Amino acid sequence: MNTRIKFLRKNSGLTQEKFAERIGLKQNSIALIESGKRNISDQAILSICREFGVREEWLRTGNGEMYAPAPTTGLDLLAQEKDLTHGEYILIEKFVNLKPETRQQILNYIQEVATALASGDVPADTPSIDSGKSVESLHAELDRQLGIEKKEAAGESEAS
Repeated sequence: MNTRIKFLRKNSGLTQEKFAERIGLKQNSIALIESGKRNISDQAILSICREFGVREEWLRTGNGEMYAPAPTTGLDLLAQEKDLTHGEYILIEKFVNLKPETRQQILNYIQEVATALASGDVPADTPSIDSGKSVESLHAELDRQLGIEKKEAAGESEAS
């Protein structure tokens, strides 16, 4: 791997110092890695792959193509730059493929929820139901809040 790192650095036209700066290491670390006197960390390998568009398999083993294929869409480029997971990629892809009015409805809904949570004096992680109450008392409280009288509800069901 040390010879591939040296090849990549030279192929990129960089000094050991400039190469090291781009991946967050010091020049002497690159010199030791290239000479085979020091092993490279997994984090540094990932940094090299991300910074220079090199495939990890090629860097570690020499197998396959040196460079990762170029992104074909803006979303692919975003996924590469932000290291998106598959789930994050799908979420963004599905969102941007919605009709503009549907996207706006989703944004409005998120803003509405955020506003409601921000304006309340109850923390968002507070249980919504007091577990000490019986189901019957919860139903009675809900009926009271909705303004439903038991007699009215019973009368309407009989009339139906």
